[in-house]
Amino acid sequence: MNRTFIFIVITILTLLFYCYLFNNKMVQRVDYLFYDFTIGRFYKEAKQDSYVVIVDIDEKSIESIGQWPWSRLIDAKLINKISLGFPSALGINIIFPEIDKTSPVFIQNFYKKFFDINISFDSLPTKLIDNDKLLIDAIENINATFSIYLDIYPNIYKYCENISYQNNFFSKINTPFKAPYILCNHQKLQESIKNFGFINADSDSDGILRRIPIFMGYRDKIFPSFALAILLSIDSDVKIVKKNQLKLLERKINMNSDSTVLINPNTSMPKAISAVDILRGNISPNIFKGKIVLLGSSITGLNPQYILANKHKISSTKIHASVIENILSNSLITQPDFYKKFNIYVSLILSLLIILMLSKRWYISILILSIIIIFLSLIYLFVGYKNHIYISIGYLLTPFLIYFFIVTTFFIIINSMQQKRFYKELIESHASAVESISLIAAIRDDETGEHLKRTKLYIKELAQYLYNQKQYPNILNKKYIENIYHAAPLHDIGKLGIPDNILKKPGKFTPEEYEIMKQHPKLAKEAIEKAMRHYDKNDFLNIASNIAYYHHEQWDGKGYPVGLKGDEIPLEAQLMSIADVYDALVTKRCYKEKFDFKKAEDIIINGSGKNYNPIVVDAFKTLRYKFRDIANSYKDA
Repeated sequence: MNRTFIFIVITILTLLFYCYLFNNKMVQRVDYLFYDFTIGRFYKEAKQDSYVVIVDIDEKSIESIGQWPWSRLIDAKLINKISLGFPSALGINIIFPEIDKTSPVFIQNFYKKFFDINISFDSLPTKLIDNDKLLIDAIENINATFSIYLDIYPNIYKYCENISYQNNFFSKINTPFKAPYILCNHQKLQESIKNFGFINADSDSDGILRRIPIFMGYRDKIFPSFALAILLSIDSDVKIVKKNQLKLLERKINMNSDSTVLINPNTSMPKAISAVDILRGNISPNIFKGKIVLLGSSITGLNPQYILANKHKISSTKIHASVIENILSNSLITQPDFYKKFNIYVSLILSLLIILMLSKRWYISILILSIIIIFLSLIYLFVGYKNHIYISIGYLLTPFLIYFFIVTTFFIIINSMQQKRFYKELIESHASAVESISLIAAIRDDETGEHLKRTKLYIKELAQYLYNQKQYPNILNKKYIENIYHAAPLHDIGKLGIPDNILKKPGKFTPEEYEIMKQHPKLAKEAIEKAMRHYDKNDFLNIASNIAYYHHEQWDGKGYPVGLKGDEIPLEAQLMSIADVYDALVTKRCYKEKFDFKKAEDIIINGSGKNYNPIVVDAFKTLRYKFRDIANSYKDA
């Protein structure tokens, strides 16, 4: 019942987690990165000829002709030059909201209005009097499409409010993109235009342009994009095949539910020709024959610049050229909403499955499942891309991987806490077992359990002090101190092998008895080493062995059983030596009365450099009052 309740709670939390992530901007941004990865993975230089040629008003053209905007006379001349090549369509990515104020007719009116001066241009041919009329005449000779901009901010050009598109067919299109204001060309020019489209293009939240709307709404009207309007100028017979699918020029245009399409930068990049080279006749107009020509500027100050998913920075004109290339080469990419929802649901199911597998500790199965999910997701992603569909794989992998990380971390913490608790219980059990064995040895020697407590506290105080003073840094650490604390009670377990008549003798040993008594370190070492055979590199047992075997060694080499000298004696044995002797001095034994603290301390201090390590004796001198407190706190009964 308890496990069922926990599973229900986790399931509810998982559902809430996925509800939160479904419309989360972070998932959306990660999904953008997956799309960019897909685009980059399939990027290759297109070999086929492009359908579009760009006439670029570049820096070279501005330097040659002069400041922008140019006189409409130059614009008209440029369009006439292009028309000589018989392009299939011309798209002009320039908005002319005001009349040309360099026109002779404007200059005449200006001087008449403000200075009442009549200026005559009788010697000038009539057709050159009005530059805007020249531009209008030029576009009559070519299938031209102009641009407009749908805006959220008002402007002063009120005429634009009443424009409408020639094809009412688009009123059936549903688009969430609406604009309350519009910027178009000046009235005389706009009235002469048959085809126009909006040039709006907005980057995603991370600054990358990935999608562009095919339709946008202005009040109660629907307008096509600049790219679509250009294609409509070639063939206006467009059909709505499905809700989000158009058919034009024998091509299907699949749109997302919001009427956008994803730009595929992996199609042919149109050739760009400098406008000044066309004006000067450096390039033959034949290059435009049958092509769709886009006239615009690549200069940042004159036209917006965008970064595509493949990290290429291109102008607004090239964006619309890419959309045209995508449509004509059937390579537009769509991102159906279905895949976002489907992937979220699949991710949710997989996450619940992971919870179930973690609860059963099927860790290898989880690893295999995760690898399979990622592998199949990538296949799923690339197959979709080949069919010009982006399947929003980020909505599958992002929630799943985040959830997997959170849940795995949670389970690792829980398991770590359980293992820590188990380890603590094991250490406590181990310490109890050690003390029980040590107590048996102590009882046989007429010692008490308090002796074991005192000596392990003495040795810990000495070790901690030396550690704080940064002595023996290669040996002393917290684990080492903990080990010697628990190992100290084993220092005399070898006495279990000494006969009672010797062990409990109240008087002085005979030389033969003393030699037998001196065997107890060796007996302890042998017992501990037998245990060490079952444990590889066990620090605790190694320290316990050193304490038991060497704690009767002396600094000057006159101790037993080996006769080690100085730092040949393991540090733990040096510490144990002082702790054991001190406790023997300040407590009553069967063979002696207890000494007062001062006398016991003097004996140890006088043994510095002979019996004991001077560094350890200095530590003892500092800690002697703590030793007294320990001796008083744990007196024998």
